Amino acid sequence: MCYSIPGKITEINPPYLIVDYFGEKKRVRNDFLSVQPGDYVYAQGGFAIQKISAAEARPVLAEWQNVFQELKKIDLRLSEKSRNLYQIANNLRQKYTGNSSCVHGIIEFSNYCNNDCLYCGLRRSNRQLVRYRMEKEEIISAADYAISELGFKALVLQSGEDSGYEEEELAAIISEIMKKKPVLIILSIGERPLTVYQKFYEAGARGILLRFETSNPEIYARMKPGHQLSSRLQLLGNLKAMGYILISGFLIGLPRQTEEDIIRDIKTTAQLGVEMFSFGPFIPHPDTPLKEEKNPPLKMILETIARTRILYPDSRILVTTATESLAEDAAQRALLSGANSLMINVTPLKYHSWYYLYPGRAGNQQKISERISRVLQLLKSLGRVPSDVGLTWSDRELL
Repeated sequence: MCYSIPGKITEINPPYLIVDYFGEKKRVRNDFLSVQPGDYVYAQGGFAIQKISAAEARPVLAEWQNVFQELKKIDLRLSEKSRNLYQIANNLRQKYTGNSSCVHGIIEFSNYCNNDCLYCGLRRSNRQLVRYRMEKEEIISAADYAISELGFKALVLQSGEDSGYEEEELAAIISEIMKKKPVLIILSIGERPLTVYQKFYEAGARGILLRFETSNPEIYARMKPGHQLSSRLQLLGNLKAMGYILISGFLIGLPRQTEEDIIRDIKTTAQLGVEMFSFGPFIPHPDTPLKEEKNPPLKMILETIARTRILYPDSRILVTTATESLAEDAAQRALLSGANSLMINVTPLKYHSWYYLYPGRAGNQQKISERISRVLQLLKSLGRVPSDVGLTWSDRELL
């Protein structure tokens, strides 16, 4: 996963560290740790989030050193033939980002939502859905298990846009997780006032996963009754200015969406200054107004991944769970089309089926250990290294 490989600090220029990663030097921001040159750290999303001793780091590095060059050879072999759109994109991915592939954990802690989006299974009007809210201690315990037992260094805390939690309670959850063992906490909880997001930032959150879904204002207004695209984009810009790293993107295959819309979606995502692109297929849910619509073919998703990689060659591009749900080999094909990030659901198993965004979700009811094993095998077969050191979009802005 993204959690496996530490780096050695070679230089400190506050608030940034220069971290050596198998001979490659990367810059990361340090908001949390007391460190000096020679120390070893784990980094996520451009943030140093955990310091470990040399005694802990060296065996991990030794283990990876044994396989790193072999994985690199496999990755180079798979990316060197550029005969079609996908292969060109994969070649650019290898050239600009190497064989690093990031894998975050995600905890879906509530499926309540105040919104009534036409495409979403969690919509307020869906009376068929069994609703749940994890208790504070449940969320902290699930996060602690993912960090301490499974080794994740980045966690997405996701819910519907749920007003059932007080902002103080969510801030306390973030703070408790960070006190136990620091990680990169990414919030995916919808639109909230900036003052609330400031409180979460002060508690230790550093990432936001918030998609704008479509850059077409008419489609946005139709799909999200009572909401405006301009408000969503303004919020994303403000969160970026606050210091959050952004993961954002769009849905592919919405009714009346055109190819021009998708190209505009890609460019809008880039203009937001995202750390990671997140886009996937619209999959109709049987308990929504769009139940009679069809989902897009996997080919359309792969082409969008490839085009994004070609337009923005040094970006991080997520293989969404929805994309994985389209075919058994969808994740592999997406990674070979230019993608370089994955997520693993680490929500307690009893809640999996209730977070019912769309039917046929990949990995639903699969044990976490099985999912991790499957992802590691996939990455190894493609010559990818599960690592996450250094900034991407942020680097360009700071140079």
